[in-house]
Amino acid sequence: MSAIETTLFGFMSRFNQRERALLGVLMLVFFVTAVGVLYMMRKSSFDEARAEIAELREGLVLVRTKGTAYDTKKKEKEAREARIANAQPIVFSILLEEAQKSLVTGTLRGEEERQAVAVDDKGLFKRVVAFEVRNVALEELLTFLAKLEAQPGNILFVERLMLRSPSALEDRLNAEVELATWELQKQEEAAPAPAAEEGES
Repeated sequence: MSAIETTLFGFMSRFNQRERALLGVLMLVFFVTAVGVLYMMRKSSFDEARAEIAELREGLVLVRTKGTAYDTKKKEKEAREARIANAQPIVFSILLEEAQKSLVTGTLRGEEERQAVAVDDKGLFKRVVAFEVRNVALEELLTFLAKLEAQPGNILFVERLMLRSPSALEDRLNAEVELATWELQKQEEAAPAPAAEEGES
């Protein structure tokens, strides 16, 4: 054996071929054991994280579907649906007449109710009324529109608002307004079928 081989493989040269093979097997077993231990530790950590996530999910399901909080939300939803179902249809002419009393300088005219449009097949309709407010101050107009939208028991929304200034010397405005509402019309119950005549004719 040369001097270079002795320097490079001096440690291994002390063992015979059988001992070298055993040492290689021992190192391989140590490597496999270390990898297995690391895998088991990591798997245990993952299992704990999965268990915590499962508990959190179960808690969220219980909060949303059971318990006092769920019962409260369910009752509130039923109350809202009952209010919507029992809401009386809006008569735009009466509504605008009452709201017009809040106008000081402005005048209301050109009221026109559009044809109702079906939103879905469950009886929900959208109604729109268009009108003009002339010679009105901006603050007065905002108060008027806020009063319209704040009607209790109904959903009202200013769908379109167009403002024009008739004169550059005055702070008065002419406004074109479209007011929309949604109503649930109850479907008429089907008439009962006539009773079959008894016996044969």
